[in-house]
Amino acid sequence: MVAFHGFDQSGSYYQYFEETLGEQFTLIAIDFFWHGQSKWLEAEDFTETDMREIVIGIAQQEKLFARKFSVMSFSMGARMARALVRTFPERIEHLILVSPPTFAFNRFLNFTTGTVFGQLMFRYFLNNNKSLLAWAERLHKMKILNRSVYVFTSKFISNKSRLEKVYRTWLSQKKLRTNFDTFARLIDDHGIQLILIAGKNDKLTPPHRLIRYVRKLKNRKIFLLPKKHELQTPETRHVLKNIFG
Repeated sequence: MVAFHGFDQSGSYYQYFEETLGEQFTLIAIDFFWHGQSKWLEAEDFTETDMREIVIGIAQQEKLFARKFSVMSFSMGARMARALVRTFPERIEHLILVSPPTFAFNRFLNFTTGTVFGQLMFRYFLNNNKSLLAWAERLHKMKILNRSVYVFTSKFISNKSRLEKVYRTWLSQKKLRTNFDTFARLIDDHGIQLILIAGKNDKLTPPHRLIRYVRKLKNRKIFLLPKKHELQTPETRHVLKNIFG
């Protein structure tokens, strides 16, 4: 199983699930670029071809020769997970998405990193983070941003080094875009089981639209837990044990 963590974490996130998943899987938890020990210092943007080569390289190094494998992600790691599935669809058994980002967030990330105006705007606010913090406060007072999103966003906006990390992380993934209609057909055509684990009370990435999306797939399982966004919990381990134990 190849696993991707969320923002401001590292591959060590999956140590919590190692005992549960280790009975069936060899777990490869890859650090995001600019997280843990990973950086992307190449002149060219990171692409799905690079992702494929990295995973093949790790498998060869660790002498892993399984024909089939699974992919898991938490939160923003879903972008990397989907990219990996697109490169090996015929070899994927399960795609497990834990608290994945909303469709709105994906559109916002594509705009911010994939357009000249979006990049200029992000760079401006990076150099003027107090202005961005003031805008977040206004949007919260206008009830456009709920409290959970406002608190989470403010934590990064107020710290320039963290905001720089957001910028680098998003920019390094800007070519990993997903057409969700095409992706759904890919999942169905290759018989991949998609497992969605989400928090019923998640205000940061509300799961409702994703649940409707996943329900349209032929081979899917949905687990809605009485939790918020963070699902490194005994309840999640119990779900995984029931599926794979």
